[in-house]
Amino acid sequence: MTEKQIGVAIIGLSANAKTAWARVAHLPYLLSNPHYRIVALLNSSVESAQAAIKEFQLPSDVAAYGDPKDLAKDPNVHLVVCSVRVDRHAETVIPSLEAGKSCFVEWPLAKDLQEAEKLNQIA
Repeated sequence: MTEKQIGVAIIGLSANAKTAWARVAHLPYLLSNPHYRIVALLNSSVESAQAAIKEFQLPSDVAAYGDPKDLAKDPNVHLVVCSVRVDRHAETVIPSLEAGKSCFVEWPLAKDLQEAEKLNQIA
């Protein structure tokens, strides 16, 4: 990663989901833009993240996580792209927000107004 590149983590890039936004929109854009470098994946398990790294032929130094708290500790991650079911948005991005990372969350932001307000307060 160069100094000018933004280290990106993708939450929810599954090797099994053939039509998910992470696969058909976020990944192609992030790979084609020289300002970004994918440095980590977070899935439901480390094994699932490792499978996605292999499936999408990402560099071997991309970190694989199964726990949002572990992802939040990664100093190479500056931007988190969240592409999971809406009921999982808050639990997967809150640790990264609390760690001071920027987060892009697919719409809708949260499952209800209370959860959206909580995310807003943390950010």
